[in-house]
Amino acid sequence: MKRILKILIGFLLPLLVFTSLTYALSVDSVTVDRVSPGEDGIIKVNVENDGNNDIDFLSFNMDFPEDKIIPIGSSGASLNELKEDDDETFAFKFKVANDLPAGTYSISYLINYEENNAKREQKGTIGIVVSAEPELEVTADIEMPVMGQQTILNIRIVNKGLADARFVSLSIDSEGITLLSEKSEYVGTIDSDDFETAAFDIIPNTRRPNLEVRIQYKDFDNNPETMSVSLPLRVY
Repeated sequence: MKRILKILIGFLLPLLVFTSLTYALSVDSVTVDRVSPGEDGIIKVNVENDGNNDIDFLSFNMDFPEDKIIPIGSSGASLNELKEDDDETFAFKFKVANDLPAGTYSISYLINYEENNAKREQKGTIGIVVSAEPELEVTADIEMPVMGQQTILNIRIVNKGLADARFVSLSIDSEGITLLSEKSEYVGTIDSDDFETAAFDIIPNTRRPNLEVRIQYKDFDNNPETMSVSLPLRVY
């Protein structure tokens, strides 16, 4: 009988310890404004007292990366008491830096409170989505622009936007040029503030050929995009 009692105590003791470490406070919901570089947004956090006791001296503090995402006003909030089965919503306003690249950024938070005169601490992270669009600029030049001579046509695509252009492909067409290579080429990803170049073997047939360039890519939200440009060329 004593052996059975020892086994039961050994089994129940970890359960009692685990139960004593459970938190009375839970983050019930988080809503975050989706913003673009340079814009303001609001984070709303709803916390709920799921325990069997009232909570005292509750504080909620956000750790903003101030070089990228800047708090407007206070980055913390407090509450003297949160009763059992009650909830509270905290709101924090922030601003995104003008030059912050598009992406998902994490913000840490720290919750402190007292329950039955015992101090509690909880940590977590909140994600902020900063969205932007690629801004593509296309230029073209012929290395040796001599009519009737084989040469190379270079297409340069510059991304001036704050988001990457992904899965980029381009195709060209012109009645004033004989194309000696494939008319389309896969470029891949063009990072923000970067460029890529595609080269085509051609023979110019007229002195002022007009080049039609069609570019397809996917934006920050993985949506397919298409742009078309017409570029005048000069041949001698």
